[in-house]
Amino acid sequence: MSQDIPSLLARIDEEPDKLHSDMTPAVEALIEIGEPALGPVLELMLSPGRETRMHAQRVLEGVTLRLHGFRPGQGWDDQSREDDWRRFWKSLGDLDWDAPEASRADAVALWREWLRR
Repeated sequence: MSQDIPSLLARIDEEPDKLHSDMTPAVEALIEIGEPALGPVLELMLSPGRETRMHAQRVLEGVTLRLHGFRPGQGWDDQSREDDWRRFWKSLGDLDWDAPEASRADAVALWREWLRR
């Protein structure tokens, strides 16, 4: 499935959900792939395209939320795990797709280091 990552990255902005424009079929597929998608998707956070960055952040959130115990359609299995995820996200620069480029670059550097470990 990870061989699909380049194709999904190329289509990350295609066919946004009419009610949730931050979700596309590629975003959902990348979330399903999980951890192998994190590194390639992270680089999209430096894209000049706002929609691309928004979609990339949804993938990063979706994968890491699941790693911390979130289950779509069910929620958190333990409230403390949500708190753990929020601390985790903040520790990696509180990445925000709409932040200035310098802030995003600083956060991406923290993510790269985390992914190397």
